[in-house]
Amino acid sequence: MKFILLAIIGLTVAARTVCAGCPICGGGNSTLVDQVEQVKDLSVSWLAAQQNIDGSWPSLNTQNAILGLQLADPSWFTGHVPEERLLTTSTLEYELMQYLLSWRTSGDPIGQLGISAGRLGQYMLAMQSVCISVDDFYENRLQVVMNRLLRRKDTFTNFFAYSFSILSLCSGNFTIYKRSLLKLVHGTDRRHPCSTQFDVDPGHNIDILSLEVMAMVCARDQAIQQGIRRWDRVLSARVQCIIDGQSDDGSFGNAITTSLAVQALTAAEASQSTWNCVDAVEFLLTQQTNGDFGGVASTSQIIPFLNCNNFGSLREISETCSQLPPPMPSRPVPTVIEPGDDTVTFDIEVRANGDVESYQVTILNGENLYFGMIRLADLNNDFTFESSGSAFGESIDAINGVSDDSVNSLYWTIHIGQEGTFAPKGIEGLFPSDDEVYIFILTDFS
Repeated sequence: MKFILLAIIGLTVAARTVCAGCPICGGGNSTLVDQVEQVKDLSVSWLAAQQNIDGSWPSLNTQNAILGLQLADPSWFTGHVPEERLLTTSTLEYELMQYLLSWRTSGDPIGQLGISAGRLGQYMLAMQSVCISVDDFYENRLQVVMNRLLRRKDTFTNFFAYSFSILSLCSGNFTIYKRSLLKLVHGTDRRHPCSTQFDVDPGHNIDILSLEVMAMVCARDQAIQQGIRRWDRVLSARVQCIIDGQSDDGSFGNAITTSLAVQALTAAEASQSTWNCVDAVEFLLTQQTNGDFGGVASTSQIIPFLNCNNFGSLREISETCSQLPPPMPSRPVPTVIEPGDDTVTFDIEVRANGDVESYQVTILNGENLYFGMIRLADLNNDFTFESSGSAFGESIDAINGVSDDSVNSLYWTIHIGQEGTFAPKGIEGLFPSDDEVYIFILTDFS
């Protein structure tokens, strides 16, 4: 078999996070670039719209959706307001924490973690894409957990998932043990590199080979440093095997397989003269309807190619984490009010610097004033507030952009019914009744 010679220089940074019109297939076809950009916008919008009200995505695909969105459009996460970013990251953390808490409280060995190495790798990649530390995840060093999983002596036959595990470590610049890297090299049969040891379906083989190629490109520096001499030769062989699997219509199988192949060949910088990139991309563009490539799971895996990215492209994306403003402190999320619920409607009035603003808000009977303020802020963009925890509960720091001023002794006070009737408690200890009026006044205590 004749193997292609890869452009090894620059292999370790295969990411191309282009904001407007990535140079798909080299960028020489402007019509194709425009078509890809249009489908990318549709796909990002469609996949983002599938997010549930609790911040998750259907069918346990939260980690896949977040990773796919960030690889297709690195500005997706940063384009959200702090509260929306917090909901997304909190949901991702909560899902993973359920696995970790169950394992830590049971005292089971690492082999009974309750989550596979591949699935943990997907969560780690998604976390890195939205700037969540995997090195200190609630006192868990996830890269250590991952390395322990990968070093187990039992047979690991799912090299698709195994490649995700390797990607999660190299994308975070974490050390990968030599034995784990050697296992990745041996994932493909040494004598027959176009087949895998544990699967005989040709389409599935390309899926596996594509993930192996992305992982090998990402981890190449560590492999060379650790003296794995066969790395580049095996990598080249796998790339050629993928190229050999391209059909006359440009596809490599179904849409997922074709996208993974395009991502792998792009990551490996395979020469455009050795495969038909344009036909592959045009095939993929026909496989979607209004941005939907066949559901959340498949769309999540397919869309990274729309931004010339692949599952090993997180290094450049995560460089923006230091520029991201910290999320706002978490607030409770009120229960959705349904028809027929027992509710209370009251008024909030804000007085500061000669201005008076009035609002009406409805809450569930039994909720406190704090929940009323949260509900009002969620429904009315003209009302905002900031609060902080104290020994006496939540304390108001600012309303509608007007903050306490300790230098001039100006502080927010709460009055019930009329000015001068100071509330006996804070916002968490006040429970409104129908038609009551709560007045917030920036009061001078000098």
